[in-house]
Amino acid sequence: MSYYSKSECYADVLMALSTGIIEETELYLLRKHYEETEQYECCQGLVAAYIDYKKQLEDVTEDKGISTD
Repeated sequence: MSYYSKSECYADVLMALSTGIIEETELYLLRKHYEETEQYECCQGLVAAYIDYKKQLEDVTEDKGISTD
């Protein structure tokens, strides 16, 4: 079993979300896998990546003047 750092998992999750490889609704499956394999640093990276991904989406919608309501 290889363990990844928080930053490696962060980069992977952020890239996967940004490119559409995974959807927000699928993150729980990834988190469950990380927990089952005791990769707790990846759990932290996943959360940080999701937060930054949501911020990026907000920035894009604000820049384009798109309402999220």
